[in-house]
Amino acid sequence: MAVVKMEVVTIAGKCDKFEQVVKEHILNHEIHLEDVTQVLRDEKKLVPYIEDNLYESIARDARALLEQAGLAPAQTLHGERTMDKETMKAFIDRLHQQLEAINAQGKKINAEMEENERIIHQFDAMADLDIDLTQLFGFRFIDFRFGRIPISSYRTLETFLGDLEAIFLEVSRDYNDIWGFYFVPDQYAQRVDAIFDSLYFENLPISRKAIGTPKQTQDSLRRENEKLKAELEAQQKESQEIIGEAFEQLSDIYWIAEEERRISEVRRKAAHSDEFFYIIGWMPAKKARALEEEFKSDQSIIVFRDAAENFEKVSKPPTKLKNPKLFKPFEMFVTMYGLPSYGEIDPTPILAVTYILLFGIMFGDVGQSALFTIFGYLIYRKKKSALAAIVSMVGVSGILFGFVYGSVFGDETLLAPIRLIEPMEKIMFMLITTVSMGVLIILFCMSMRMVNAVKNKNWGELLFNPNGICGMAFYIALILLVLNMVLDLGLPNVPLAVILLVTFVGMYLQEPLSDLVAGKKNWLPKEGMFYVESFFEMFDVFLSFITNTISFLRVGAFAIIHVGMMMVVNVLAAKNGAAVGLVIRIFGNILVMGLEGLIVGIQVLRLEYYEMFSRYFKGDGKEFKCIEMDGGI
Repeated sequence: MAVVKMEVVTIAGKCDKFEQVVKEHILNHEIHLEDVTQVLRDEKKLVPYIEDNLYESIARDARALLEQAGLAPAQTLHGERTMDKETMKAFIDRLHQQLEAINAQGKKINAEMEENERIIHQFDAMADLDIDLTQLFGFRFIDFRFGRIPISSYRTLETFLGDLEAIFLEVSRDYNDIWGFYFVPDQYAQRVDAIFDSLYFENLPISRKAIGTPKQTQDSLRRENEKLKAELEAQQKESQEIIGEAFEQLSDIYWIAEEERRISEVRRKAAHSDEFFYIIGWMPAKKARALEEEFKSDQSIIVFRDAAENFEKVSKPPTKLKNPKLFKPFEMFVTMYGLPSYGEIDPTPILAVTYILLFGIMFGDVGQSALFTIFGYLIYRKKKSALAAIVSMVGVSGILFGFVYGSVFGDETLLAPIRLIEPMEKIMFMLITTVSMGVLIILFCMSMRMVNAVKNKNWGELLFNPNGICGMAFYIALILLVLNMVLDLGLPNVPLAVILLVTFVGMYLQEPLSDLVAGKKNWLPKEGMFYVESFFEMFDVFLSFITNTISFLRVGAFAIIHVGMMMVVNVLAAKNGAAVGLVIRIFGNILVMGLEGLIVGIQVLRLEYYEMFSRYFKGDGKEFKCIEMDGGI
């Protein structure tokens, strides 16, 4: 179900044809490479290629230089593919040297501008002070300090300031601090400084750049920063011009180095003997056949194809998902949990359908869901965001259930004639219905686990796993027994109790019974601890059946909560005037959409992960990765 069928492809040929084969065939196909020396570890004559992959840094540096000038590599080569890595590296190094002097000067200008901004900000506290600051530096026998002191400390200072050989001049204050100067004779400066330090006075030295009043200094520094900014822009323009002049050669270097980097990546995974090279990788089955066709005319290259099942013991097949466009965005949620193993069912379609359905049930409102649909679609069109696409799709579900509940922006009067269910009036119906739906979903997930077990020929798991046949029979019998006791359905209790007992024993002895089915000898454990551990594990199995089922109560509960929240908004709006009521309705709807929409989205994802995935999806697959080029020529 949406996991691409894989085949193993082995390519062998003369060593002198390695680069030609990689360029003309391997780089043009989707292939997940494996390390040949690990796969064919018994072949003693095979040795890996020695590869430093210098091209990676060359490609990265070339692209970084282009991006520095706001440029992207050209889509075509301007020259021939004749540059070697030494030539390319030398060209980039020369460019770096040219730009280094400009960048160093730019850093110096930036540092000076930052220092000026610091002084401007410092002088904000004394901007209204009408004194010439340069005169302060002319004192011969008096020292001064400028800074701030906490208001609580200043109160303490005031109690003994008259006894100090110092004068404090306040220039401004804010909620926490008082800003000011203190003046002290030279011979007492050390002692007074110690006292102010003990009162948490923060000394902020006045820069020698001060000219005239604080306001004049600020104006002067702002003018200076404007000049520095112009210098910086001129330098940046000069850098862009240097890179622009080298654009064609930088683009060629990038594409050549990028292609060589990919070849080096293949070489790093490949191996060779004295005469032959070997490349091994996984490919989608159809593309593997296409690759084989390409080599039919070249008798010097041999291509072997093998089914994934025959190769799994040597290397685990990677997983490549293939889903319809409608379900594609939901792969994001699947990969957050883990990739399906090769041969395991891809849960993306199941997650997509159930997520859309459950969200709609929990957030049924025509107006609010329509906004989700519109805004989600617009963002998806612009940003191609998977999350935006999901929001748009769940919005459609919310619209449909909004008609079922008869709710438009929380107003239940507009669609009252066609309303099918009124959640607030049928609370018990909503809760029972959603729990019943949860039971069906859990049973479906168990059946998916059984399908996985059949595909992997794991008969012990199929029969005795808590999510296999024993687990499903136990769960159904437990539900029927409870319903029979509560609703008096007239079902015989003894057969149900026997089914519960037999299936309980089957799950309790899952491990040894699985070994028995697999034909293993000495399948019955002799250690007593196994039976104790299995007994307590069964408590967890039993509780999971109960808790997973009850968890689906939240689906109906959130549908009821949504109606309740909108009732509060509408009541508040009705108690105020038309204008105020309209504002309350607008902001109330925005609040409910934002808050409840987020919570519902998270809760549905929780149901997917804990109540559903935990029953049939392991998520321990290996991602299919091919060596892709960053762009194309």
